[in-house]
Amino acid sequence: MVSLRSKLGLLFVSFLSLVTISVAVTAWVIDDQQADALVINLAGRQRMLIQQITREALLAERQPDGAAHLPVMREAADRFDRTLHALLDGGPAPYLPGEQVTLPAADEATIRRELGAIADAWAVFAGHLATIESASAGSPARQTALDAVERLAPELAERTDRVVRLYEDESTRKIARLRWIQAGFFAGAVALLAAGLVTVRRSVILPLGALARAARRIGQGNLDDPVAVRGPRELAALAQSFEAMRGQLKAGHDDLELRVRQRTRELTALYDVIREISARLEIDHVLHSVTAKARDLIDSDVAFLCLLDDEGRSLSLKSHEGPPDAVCGTCVLARRSVAGRVLDHGGALICDVPGCRNIAPHYRASHMAAPLHAGDRVIGALCVGSARRAQYSADQARLLTELANSTAIALDNARLYEQAERLAALEERQRIAAEMHDGLAQTLSYLQIKTGQVADLLAQDALAEVAPHLDQIAAALDRAGLDVRRSIASLQAEIEPPQPLQGRLGDLVAELAAVGGPPADLIAPDQPVVVPPDEASQVLRITQEALHNARRHAGAARITVRLDRDGTRHRITVRDDGCGFDPAEAALNGKGHFGLSIMRARASRLGGDLAIRTAPGAGTEVILTWPAGPE
Repeated sequence: MVSLRSKLGLLFVSFLSLVTISVAVTAWVIDDQQADALVINLAGRQRMLIQQITREALLAERQPDGAAHLPVMREAADRFDRTLHALLDGGPAPYLPGEQVTLPAADEATIRRELGAIADAWAVFAGHLATIESASAGSPARQTALDAVERLAPELAERTDRVVRLYEDESTRKIARLRWIQAGFFAGAVALLAAGLVTVRRSVILPLGALARAARRIGQGNLDDPVAVRGPRELAALAQSFEAMRGQLKAGHDDLELRVRQRTRELTALYDVIREISARLEIDHVLHSVTAKARDLIDSDVAFLCLLDDEGRSLSLKSHEGPPDAVCGTCVLARRSVAGRVLDHGGALICDVPGCRNIAPHYRASHMAAPLHAGDRVIGALCVGSARRAQYSADQARLLTELANSTAIALDNARLYEQAERLAALEERQRIAAEMHDGLAQTLSYLQIKTGQVADLLAQDALAEVAPHLDQIAAALDRAGLDVRRSIASLQAEIEPPQPLQGRLGDLVAELAAVGGPPADLIAPDQPVVVPPDEASQVLRITQEALHNARRHAGAARITVRLDRDGTRHRITVRDDGCGFDPAEAALNGKGHFGLSIMRARASRLGGDLAIRTAPGAGTEVILTWPAGPE
């Protein structure tokens, strides 16, 4: 079954790829259009240059200071010639004064033919310009050249206009192609969006609707119909949790407590078994892999791996590779004979016969051992043996040394891994216990009270007063379902984005009113207070526990929840005007010990402090402070 995350991830990657390609193609076409605009601009400038050349040639003949116009004519002719060659074959072309641009060669056949015709006409035109420049003023040769320039200039200008139109047509065709490409991308985006809508409807909306109907049935007291919802793995797991909750509620409060205790014992036992198996399998894998590799790499008959005990007095055999009859012992003194020399050596040592006493004499014709160095500590030794004499060389000794060093690191890492696994599992166990106490346990306690009230009303035949209590029980079941979903989501889903504490504290106050608690006021600053999700979860759980204690034990007429900031620390104060209590007596009797210890543990995870100010008849004030991060 494909997960919802995989489906949505595939749709997102596809849509992102489509957008990326579309943007890349559009950027490429825009760059191409900019290059085309530059080419069209320079091609259009050729007509002006022809007109300028013709004008300067005529002024050079007709004005008294005509010689001053010849350099201007020559410069314009040079710009025309260089631009023409750049348009035809590509390369640098003059653009602004003192600036050149590089043009691509014309690749369209019609444009190239027209540019070639212009080049041929320009060759004749340029010859006449050379005659005008070299002949003397008023001479027949200059007059003939001027007449030719006046005659050829309109034709040459018309040809440049045709080239400009050809470039513009080519640019228009490229824009049309871009529009078709963009239309194709748009159609693909619409298709992906449609696929996303279908996926969300089938994989999220419909299964969630079925879960909502199942939750309503449970809230209405129908605990006989099983919760069966088909969908992605996430929602299927959620449906299974609903079904488990339905079964627990059907069995009743006593059965629930029994199941919780039994499940806790099972989880603890499973944790111990998994930890033991995982640790044993991990280290065994390292041990057996090392001995097998040592035997093969060093071309030996046997390979032994021994580890020092905690006192460093003896070497115990932990793994070996080779025939069963190769083992004649499982423990040697660490500082006797060959063993002491090996452990004190910096690398592999080719041992003298008889060598290690753990290896049978037949396999000690050649014997080599290397200490296992883990930092500045020696934790054991790796040995190989062979029935052939003079089997080992200095190269093999270096190879065994490197293998022993790697083995020491692997074993040290395996031990650290085991320790990390144990610590992580203990932390998760504490977190689950806290979540169960703050969520499901409180809900069950509330349900116990309400079911007792309903039973009393039924015994008194006060049926009209039962309905409100049943509504409250249904609301409590909805909240229990929400707590279960949140707990599952915290194990499976990604971290939710941070939300202002004011809104979430308001939800807790509203929940207190919904379960028939005393009136509560929330006093908070106008500016949103946003903290990381993990931090917010701990703060809200502590506040929820304080409100629960005030509702259940204080007999308060009003509760006040205040959120403010004291310098560099956030502060939440939960104050009630109830009966209060003696903290010393509560600690002596163990009353509320589990809830308060969880609250203090949560405050410790925040790096904060939890203070409780109370006295009999003076109400209770719970104050949580924790470090405020950057704004």
